Formats: sequence, structure tokens, C-alpha cells
Amino acid sequence: MKLPLRGGCQCGEVRYEVTKQPLTLYACHCPACQQQSSSAFGLSMLVERDGFRFLKGAVAAFEIKTEGKNRKLGMFCSKCGTRIANDTEGKPSLSLKAGSLDDRAKLNPVGHIWVKSALDWIIFDEDALIYEEAPDDGYFALMERWAAQEHV
Repeated sequence: MKLPLRGGCQCGEVRYEVTKQPLTLYACHCPACQQQSSSAFGLSMLVERDGFRFLKGAVAAFEIKTEGKNRKLGMFCSKCGTRIANDTEGKPSLSLKAGSLDDRAKLNPVGHIWVKSALDWIIFDEDALIYEEAPDDGYFALMERWAAQEHV
């Protein structure tokens, strides 16, 4: 992917850029992502913290309840409410909400997580990585598959 990647919220108040190649892109079918996106799933792009920065505006955050011990924050525009990213304490990367990128046309997730919550009409590609819940390998296979693809 040609860097930097840029994106922002719906109202334009918040702008950001990604300056390092993303680690992976996957679709999450958990109930929280379905509710947050008002859709069947959310697209999540893992980006390294030191390759992400806000260019404009301020984000608000709220704590997301998780089964794990690490604190997880949902970051969003305080003006229009667009979710920008999820930030889990102790992780080296952020989960960027890929639908907030300016150029979404060529986004193609390499896998699907939390498919036990997927809607019945979803059809998965035969070669996609599929996880019933969160990946138990630290997202390694998703990152490996992403790195093997050519990103234009």
C-alpha cells in the first residue's frame, strides 16, 4: 500500500495518517463490531503505534469491557462519534477502523474473526483464514497472510 494512508471521521474534525505498512486487515464479526459499525462486521487494520498519528482534532475515548486483563479503549470523534480505533493496553499496535480510511476501494481482508457471531448470510472465501473467536496465535497467521499479499 502506498504510504501514507490517511483517514478521518465523517465530519472532518479528526484526521490521521498511517506511515508504516499495516500489519494485517481482517473482518471482525463480534457483536460489538456489528453494533459499532451498524453492519454485519467491522474492518480492522492493525497498525504499529509508532506508524500512526493524529493530524487534526481530538478524540474521545471510552473503556470497552473485555474478558482479558488489559484495558481496551474505543477512540472516536467527540463531535460526530465516528470510531477511529481501538487501543488495547500492552499491545504494540492499534486496531484502526479501516472504514475510516479515505481510500477503502482496494481493502481486502485476509481473514475473519469471531465468526461464531457472523450473520447467516455471510459467505466466506475458501482461502480466508477463519477463527471462531479471537485468534489464538496472536494474529500471527493473519499478519503472515497479509505480508504475503501484494498491496497496491
